[in-house]
Amino acid sequence: MDKIQQRFTKRELIITIGAACAALAVAFRIFLLLHMEGNLYTMGIFPLAILLGLYCLWKKTLFLQEVFFSVWVRMLLAVVFTALQVIGMWWSNPGMEACISWGEICLWIVCFTPLTFAGQNALFAWTKKVYCPAKRSVSCQDINGVDGQEHRQGRIVRWFRRFGRMRQEFSAGKGFLGAFAVIMVGFMIPFATYYPAIMAYDVIPQLDQIKISGYTTHHPLVHTLLLSLCLKIGEILPLVSNADRAGLAVYSLLQMAVMAGSFAYVYVFLRKRHVNRYLCYFYVLCVAFYPTHGMLAVSITKDSIYAVLVMMFTVWVYDAVTEGKERVLSAGWLTAYTVITVLLLLFRNNSIYAWVLFVLVYGAAARRSRSYRKMMCVHALALILYLVFNVGLINLAGATSATYAREMLSVPTQQIARVVAYHGEELTEEEYDKIGAVWGEDNLPEYVPAIADRSKRDISNDPEELRNLASLWVDLGRRYPGEYVKAFMLKSKGMWYLEDTSYLFDVYSYTKGYLQITYPSDQQEYIEALAPGYYRHQKLQLLQAVYRFFAAGDAVWRYIPFLAVVMQPAFYCFLLLYYALVCIGLKRYQCLVPVIYLTALAGTLLLGPCVLVRYMYPIMLAITVLTLADSRPATEPSKA
Repeated sequence: MDKIQQRFTKRELIITIGAACAALAVAFRIFLLLHMEGNLYTMGIFPLAILLGLYCLWKKTLFLQEVFFSVWVRMLLAVVFTALQVIGMWWSNPGMEACISWGEICLWIVCFTPLTFAGQNALFAWTKKVYCPAKRSVSCQDINGVDGQEHRQGRIVRWFRRFGRMRQEFSAGKGFLGAFAVIMVGFMIPFATYYPAIMAYDVIPQLDQIKISGYTTHHPLVHTLLLSLCLKIGEILPLVSNADRAGLAVYSLLQMAVMAGSFAYVYVFLRKRHVNRYLCYFYVLCVAFYPTHGMLAVSITKDSIYAVLVMMFTVWVYDAVTEGKERVLSAGWLTAYTVITVLLLLFRNNSIYAWVLFVLVYGAAARRSRSYRKMMCVHALALILYLVFNVGLINLAGATSATYAREMLSVPTQQIARVVAYHGEELTEEEYDKIGAVWGEDNLPEYVPAIADRSKRDISNDPEELRNLASLWVDLGRRYPGEYVKAFMLKSKGMWYLEDTSYLFDVYSYTKGYLQITYPSDQQEYIEALAPGYYRHQKLQLLQAVYRFFAAGDAVWRYIPFLAVVMQPAFYCFLLLYYALVCIGLKRYQCLVPVIYLTALAGTLLLGPCVLVRYMYPIMLAITVLTLADSRPATEPSKA
């Protein structure tokens, strides 16, 4: 007791015990409710969060005064985060939603906020110690036993340095080739397991364009043409029994090489930034052997190549804003940046919106850079080249435009569909007439909370239909603003709720799971017509079973707290926010520039039809690299 009193003042002790007891009481109530619903998944992550919060309370982080931001700013952040997680849990459990009122939910938020606030303070304090080692006299100086930790890390580093290879100077060329080789070896495992490729979702209509209906711009035309080229290469390969399977294998190998090369370049970039070498080795091993990366590397979808392009673009922008201020960027560097930018725009139809916003912000933020004029000229050139290549590919392939207005109406249609589903008896005859004019006579929009594709699929580009839709959306929004907010929140829940599972089960009935690697069984005949003789390699059943634990709806990682967090799309949205806050707190404003494109990209996902891992994959890769690139304190001496 005397030791506790030495750590806490009487006031601090009373507040700490009160906060802990309130959080434990609410947690016990939630455990009972979840147990009644048999929700083991949430009960796997939730206790971990409670324990971490209680630990931070014990370490007195609740009372830190100045850590980057004022108390009120940090309190606001804690309240918002806690509210999102509590409301997400409430809406994700039907039994809980039915018996718990808004008043009790507000009480839960109040009780859990101190734990969140303490944990947030601890995270900020740890970050400040890492980046500002000279300022360790701040109020958080004795957290985590930094001196002892540094001593232990020193012994570990000395132990590793006994190996001669660890003392060798880093060679960019050898480092790239070594990382590329390791990653390709890792990618070969899912390639052999799912030979010739994983075919799901978008590849089916793309094959239809290639074989039957003709090219359109609904999917990025450059990707469809690349797939077509690989199928043609399969036709001319010697000693091939099935040209389509060979062509799909060629595409898989090409995509694997592109992704492996991009990851290997990032490895070299991190080493040149003097990031801890063992952390860089761990990065390469994760990329090579963690199932998510390998499975997406052999999935025939535009999202995989686009993801590594976003990652590479982010690396180049980070290099420009951190190094370009001090040195003039070379012609080779600018050329590579231009090529990556053009490919980035070509591989995602809506990426132009996020990129234009990025260019505007860069133009305002990087005026003092020595390479400012060159970069702005490069941006103008990249835009021109994108337009020229895009129009040229359309004319060359004879592609037709398939950009429908409904693709930009995910949020409005989802909001209207929710009102119709839950308040249909309250609508007027005039409103039903407008619904019929948009969705067809005697038809109603189908409402599925996690996806807007079904609520917007019957909408065309007819101007009169769109006017009726706009009028209906405004009228219903005035009467049911709460339903509009909830419809938007439920559609995007995977981006803000850390324990969300809706994207695993409720999006497409035939493609359940983390990566949606299957297609409808009744489309097998259709796929056979598009790619005669196609079938997945069925000999490595054990490996397929292992991969199903990560990709299928019954993914085992959901029951492992740490994996369940880091594999969630929402984790990377909060990591993006955390990175931006740290840059602001440390006044490294130039490092915010790469975040602009990622934030704008996240905004397009919020307005999109649903949250899927393959949509979030570009942000997951890019923000991870940014976090690693800034993981070494600027005040520490650099070592190769």
